[in-house]
Amino acid sequence: NQSLNFMKNYFIKISILFLAVSFASCSNDDSSPSTTNTEFFNINVGSRWVYKKYDFDFSNPGVYTFSGQTETVEVTEIVTINGFTFSKLKHIKTFENNSNPVIEYEFLRIDEQGHLRSIYAGTDETMEHFVVNEGFVQHPGTDSGFQFVQEYPWGTINYSLAGETTMSVENNNYRVLPYKGVFIPTDPDSASKTVEYNYQAQVGLVKRVCHAAFSNYSWEDRLVSYTLVP
Repeated sequence: NQSLNFMKNYFIKISILFLAVSFASCSNDDSSPSTTNTEFFNINVGSRWVYKKYDFDFSNPGVYTFSGQTETVEVTEIVTINGFTFSKLKHIKTFENNSNPVIEYEFLRIDEQGHLRSIYAGTDETMEHFVVNEGFVQHPGTDSGFQFVQEYPWGTINYSLAGETTMSVENNNYRVLPYKGVFIPTDPDSASKTVEYNYQAQVGLVKRVCHAAFSNYSWEDRLVSYTLVP
């Protein structure tokens, strides 16, 4: 079981609760994924992804503009922590108007069910300040039956895998499996929102569309380029 304490730490480390906005540009169908869980993820040492962050334009609803932030993510090594084997990822965030990059670390592993589990450690490269457990399921691969419910004082998030869909990101077309977390707020006057992580087999995270839990702010992380090591 994934503990409430771990989830709180996870969301604190990424500064704000990820809640997705609508995906009007995505077209869903009923196609079955052609890739097995064991083949779905590539977190081999040397694999590398580059993302751009886009912020919601309050003056033009539905439009996102480049924030000036580019993030490079690279698998640097394989480590063993408390008996679990993780791929260690280095996140380097650079900004157009700031010469000082932000460096953070993430640890990923594929569990026995083929689910991708994540521990986002922020600036803690060694994980010495974390109580290491299995990690949060960031994506269940092709496990269509996977479901997870996370409860908070301010609402509940129900996670499940959606149907395969085609998505265009940064002028490239991808075939993705969206992993969605529908947020149902405790306050009846608040809007429901949806976390979404879009992964393509053997490519990785293609697009993440997010929304702050307690404001109208939202953003997207879009894949620009990638290099994969077999």
